[in-house]
Amino acid sequence: MNEAHKVRELLTRLPELHGLQKLPVMNELLDLADDADQDEIGKSFINSGLKPIFDVCKLGDFKEENSESEHILLRRKALKVISLLIEEDLLQSSLVEQGVLPIILRIIYHSPPTTERRSAVRSLWFITENAILRDEVIKLIDGRKEWDDAKINILSNPVSVEEKDWFLAILKFLGFIPFTPASGTVFYDNLEDFPFVKDLEAKYSVIKQEFQFLFDKLVAWPEKYLCQKGWDVFGLYAFQNKLDHNCKLCPETSKALENVPGMVTAMFSCLQPKTHIKPHTGYYQYSEKILRCHLAIKVPSGCVLKVNGIERTWQEGKCMIFDDTFYHEAWNKSNELRVVLMIDFMYSRSDKCMKPNQSLGSKDDIALISKDLLETLNSYGKTENFKEKPIGYTPSITN
Repeated sequence: MNEAHKVRELLTRLPELHGLQKLPVMNELLDLADDADQDEIGKSFINSGLKPIFDVCKLGDFKEENSESEHILLRRKALKVISLLIEEDLLQSSLVEQGVLPIILRIIYHSPPTTERRSAVRSLWFITENAILRDEVIKLIDGRKEWDDAKINILSNPVSVEEKDWFLAILKFLGFIPFTPASGTVFYDNLEDFPFVKDLEAKYSVIKQEFQFLFDKLVAWPEKYLCQKGWDVFGLYAFQNKLDHNCKLCPETSKALENVPGMVTAMFSCLQPKTHIKPHTGYYQYSEKILRCHLAIKVPSGCVLKVNGIERTWQEGKCMIFDDTFYHEAWNKSNELRVVLMIDFMYSRSDKCMKPNQSLGSKDDIALISKDLLETLNSYGKTENFKEKPIGYTPSITN
């Protein structure tokens, strides 16, 4: 029996068992949930239905003090399964649809400071990190006294430093704690300072028309830790390296890009429906030398760019310029595709300065980025490589 079939069989058996008879099944499900990043296993949990696990989470009295009681032992296992599944971005919406939020909130509301509550807070942190799902959380907690009480209990008596940090992050994601912005210019609203904008906007219609023939040529952005699925691109220039084949497919767009002074990177950037790009900063030693321009190609309602705590939406046919050294995220809550033409161009000013800990190659990120991309950035980020060069300049890559 393969692992996906095993998940279905165990979830079917679980409701038929009583008391500690459930424990071996929960242990097996926990082992399988640890591999939920494997597509078939994660889907099998969702398709089989998670009610049997949710029911285990409801067992017993949450105020029970005997940490080794059968109810607490089983609830811990069930919560751990839920926590592992919620870590997978692609499963989060399905978990919420099946009713995981009331389960998590019930534990947060009624559990004393135990590892159960810590696990529930961690799960809620993963959900609220997803901008597409934040509204669902707000609906359930808005005006609830239990939520206000939980805030006091968790912040005054946390199980661990991590639990308190997770809960503070939840409050920030949900807007209960004001965002403290970094200093500096975020959006460059005086577009007259950038003469190329007028030319780009004048060519909006032809650029949009050329994009219509590229749908089947989009590729997934490689940094999966930012967005597991749904952020797709069509590259035109990469770090001043012209992608000749792609540019030939949209010659008018390519021509317009060549008229952008200091243009180094350009692509069509697409967000599929119900997709969120997590908060991140630009690449160290690259982004501090550029500004980013978005020409909005297709923007349904429900699409937002948030930079340094400031939310903006796009207007089709118009440009938006911002500094991506600030933390930024984007989401598409609609049922349609969002498309922008993204352009990085060289720009120098004294207040653009990133800290080394904002580097691309952190221990968490390095394994999730394609080798060529990382090596290109490491090479290209060096000051001596970032000078006025012809558009066709290709930074060295060590294969």
